[in-house]
Amino acid sequence: MNQSFELTPTRLRELRAFAAAARRLNFSRAALEVGCTPSVLSRRIATLEEAVGERLFLRTTRRMALTSRGEQLLAQWQRMEAVMTELAAGLRPPDGELAGHLCVHLPSNYGRYRVAPLLAGFLREHPKVRIEAVYDDAYVDMVAGKVDLAVRVGRLADAQLVARRVGTMRYFPCASPGYLASAPPLRDPAELKAHRCIAFSGYRSGTLWTFTRQRQRRPVRVDPVLTCNDAQAIRDAVLAGVGIGLQGDYMASGLVAEGSLVELLAEWQLPAHPVHLLWLPGADRTPALRRLIDHLAAALAQA
Repeated sequence: MNQSFELTPTRLRELRAFAAAARRLNFSRAALEVGCTPSVLSRRIATLEEAVGERLFLRTTRRMALTSRGEQLLAQWQRMEAVMTELAAGLRPPDGELAGHLCVHLPSNYGRYRVAPLLAGFLREHPKVRIEAVYDDAYVDMVAGKVDLAVRVGRLADAQLVARRVGTMRYFPCASPGYLASAPPLRDPAELKAHRCIAFSGYRSGTLWTFTRQRQRRPVRVDPVLTCNDAQAIRDAVLAGVGIGLQGDYMASGLVAEGSLVELLAEWQLPAHPVHLLWLPGADRTPALRRLIDHLAAALAQA
């Protein structure tokens, strides 16, 4: 490309001077528009005409008009201005309203019960934001998957991501009142061996349930009558009276409060799991993502 036709900052100043003069057909008024003197404006247009190789204006002492090449150049400039205006509007929505597309990766059940309502509230507050929510318990490569934000429960492994701890998820054993009505007493974790238990195959500890109380540690190997790889299925089995199962507080606390389930061994605790929000370094400079991170962090910290 000829060097003289590159859109350098100097060439853009010349084009703005030309466009102002072409619209107003008056160099003095055009100079006021672009913020320079009429003589500077005239020199810029002269330099542009030299680069183009054609006259852009026909001028007399009383009259001024565009040449055919000037009319063509003005139309091209106006098309470029329209594109730039549209681009600016897309980059910065009017009135500071949040906009954009965000991909959020969520653990299946925790995401469904605890995070999905928070996303719904965020979308009601910011209607121009679009969220793609992916519910999946598998690890996700946030770069390859084009994920903006991930919610993870448990231990973190990827030190290259920015992590913000937003809460803790607690597990506890529970059962239905119907099961407990005919079941043996349960005052100590060791007595679980006399009960029908439901185990989640996704736990690293499997059927080994380790309880603590102050300085006491009580590991118990249960013999499950049912093993599931889905927390929802375990909840349904516990509600149906099959036996005792471990449930996350996000799924079972409401059922305990309404009496559908009974929390057991309340003086003993199972290991809790930290909840983090994760994102790529620098990604939170995007206003919509930064606002979503703050929204989720505030809500999950209170849960």
